[in-house]
Amino acid sequence: MTTALPATTLTADQRRVAARLVYGVSNKAIASQVCLSVDGVASHLGAARKKMGCPGSSRAVLVHTLLAAREVPPPAGSGTVPAFTKHEVTVIRAIAKHTLNADIGNAIGVPADDVRAEIDATVDKGNARNATHLVGLAHTWGILGTSDTQPETEATATAEPAR
Repeated sequence: MTTALPATTLTADQRRVAARLVYGVSNKAIASQVCLSVDGVASHLGAARKKMGCPGSSRAVLVHTLLAAREVPPPAGSGTVPAFTKHEVTVIRAIAKHTLNADIGNAIGVPADDVRAEIDATVDKGNARNATHLVGLAHTWGILGTSDTQPETEATATAEPAR
């Protein structure tokens, strides 16, 4: 019997860069934290996208992919999970899976032109820095993850984003 090799793993440097991405910080901020150039950070994130099978994806999609594969830990949180509506949970799931506004809009049932407002409102309610951070926090809260046992309409973990 042959055992399957793990999907693909990141290098230590790629993991070091990606671990900071879950907090929704910019490439410039990551670069200063890990003593790399901004181009070096972009290169590591590009390589991570390719290794994880999501080249050309948004930062939010990359974060979801990395967290679902357990390549990096989710961001720390404290307090209680925001009381997201079913629609807001759908928005979170859509930004974790889709890069284009048209695809996100189709997933949440709004025109592409209205997607930004939906995302911004959900990010604000989650007290997140941006959509990338919100996806990271959604993993911390149990809204997103590798399990299909999570309810669609409510979070089961208790955590609040750290700023």
